[in-house]
Amino acid sequence: MPTPLRMRTQMLLGFLSLFTVLTLVMGYLAWLWVDKNLREQAEQRARSIGRVITSGGFALNDRVREKMQTLTGYEFHMGADGQQEAGSLTITENGVTVTVNYQTAAYHAERQKIITGTIALVFSGVLLCLALSFWLARRLALPLEALSLATRRIGEGELETPVQDQPASGAAEICLLTRDVERMRGRLIELDAQHRQDERLATLGLFTATIAHEVRNPLSAVRLTVQMLERQYADATGLTMIQEELERLDLTVDELLSFSRGIEIERVDSDLTAIAKDVCRLLKRQADYADVLLTIEGEAQCAVDPKRVRQLLMNIILNAIQAQHEDGGEVIISVCNNGYTIRDKGPGVPQGIQAHLFEPFTTAKESGTGLGLHLAKEIATAHGGSLSYADAPEGGALFTVLFS
Repeated sequence: MPTPLRMRTQMLLGFLSLFTVLTLVMGYLAWLWVDKNLREQAEQRARSIGRVITSGGFALNDRVREKMQTLTGYEFHMGADGQQEAGSLTITENGVTVTVNYQTAAYHAERQKIITGTIALVFSGVLLCLALSFWLARRLALPLEALSLATRRIGEGELETPVQDQPASGAAEICLLTRDVERMRGRLIELDAQHRQDERLATLGLFTATIAHEVRNPLSAVRLTVQMLERQYADATGLTMIQEELERLDLTVDELLSFSRGIEIERVDSDLTAIAKDVCRLLKRQADYADVLLTIEGEAQCAVDPKRVRQLLMNIILNAIQAQHEDGGEVIISVCNNGYTIRDKGPGVPQGIQAHLFEPFTTAKESGTGLGLHLAKEIATAHGGSLSYADAPEGGALFTVLFS
């Protein structure tokens, strides 16, 4: 298949062809008009010659003809047997026939002027068309070619080059189209990132479901064994610690299953303060080891799923403890009528990741997975509520959990 001409070439050839044809037609029409006028003028002179000869009684001889040619500027012959040449016409006036050649020196001079003018007009028109084509190319052809290149790159999957970096100056419609293509490129980047994330989450869901299934059965057996040992050795404090750690493992298994099955809640009227205390009990050893004080303020009742709320608080409070591990600190859990505020005295969340804090795989910790806060957000959303972050006024992190 032959390669089509580029738009700027088509525009140039089109302008040149149109201008050349119009110029030649105008030159031809101008020449017809001049020829018609000179012919009519010669015809009037020929009739005048006939009238002068007949009214003056001049003899039709060569001497008279020469005198008349000198006076009129036309070459003519008397009688019907005059020479019939190109550019001559024969007029009979008062019985006298005159053959006049109107293609005089003035006639040829006018023709030369028209030919020269037409050639000059064609030449200047070519220059004008080149300039016009160049201007239109900058306004239309070049932006469209750049836009075509950008869309071809997008079609090939190369989404990193912004469309506005291409030469997109031109008509307003082209600028609008360029911005629309740039928005499309941005949307494709978002969709591609979302698709990749969905694939990762789907793979993670399958993986975690397998792990949860393999862990839950031996975990149940260990819990049963510990409960039997507690009956025999009621004073063994180590068994109590093992039982608490098994509860944490059970919460972790539930989190893994949440990724594969989705969040399902069963609301019951619950004591939010009691749930917070239970979570602090499970995290006490981690808090003591990090020299972090866990404080609970306020009391409230709310219809929530206590098991899911425990998971939510576990992720947030554990992150707060780990953020203050080196210097010690405090985590304050304030209970309100429909949720919690959890604030710590650590370094807070870096500005660079705050906008994506609750998205999967977003973390500032080297060993973090970036899934804990994502799951906490999903639990809050499943309750018809919200989970948000802000920098605490006195420094540190401030999480707000609200249930509907």
